[in-house]
Amino acid sequence: MDLKAFLHDILFQNISRKNFSLYIKSIWESKEGCVMYYHDHNSFCLNIWFLSFDKLITEHGRNEQPLSISQHLFGDENHISARLVYDPPKQDNQEPIEYHSHPVDTVIFVVSGSGIFSFIRDDSKQPIDIDLRPGKTLFFPSNTIHTIKEVGDDGLETLNITDRLNQPSYRPEIINNKKDLLVNPSEDFSQSYDLNLFGKH
Repeated sequence: MDLKAFLHDILFQNISRKNFSLYIKSIWESKEGCVMYYHDHNSFCLNIWFLSFDKLITEHGRNEQPLSISQHLFGDENHISARLVYDPPKQDNQEPIEYHSHPVDTVIFVVSGSGIFSFIRDDSKQPIDIDLRPGKTLFFPSNTIHTIKEVGDDGLETLNITDRLNQPSYRPEIINNKKDLLVNPSEDFSQSYDLNLFGKH
């Protein structure tokens, strides 16, 4: 299965957790080394936008970190889950995000913005840095040690897909007008998107 088919099967919720994890493992162990590039970036973002436009916006992050906003698109503890996340640009005197891991197999698709993703592969203990740009797609198995090392001036927006729900820590701040930071279609929605694909009319 190629990357385009894999990502579209995820959005249409047409892939099992087992096959999701097997695909991640195959990329992790391949010559690509956990990174692939999606060349039809704009059309895929339009699919993401359609899924996200009516979803609740939540704010999350630990108290010492900048506030991030996100939208849970689908999934639960027993099914593949997807969340659209916006990380703001780094602020003055901001503490760096420490290296950490999650108990879920993960795919990160870069929607917009830029940054640097850093991870530690196996037992090498030597961090590997990956430059993030729209269309770049990362694959890493559960318990991989990683961090977002740097976020660009325009922030970083990603679609985070996991083999089951992996909720962030929520913050109590009031939701405001940050919705415009999340993915928007690059052209007129009504003319370029077939609503029947998702059974919506």
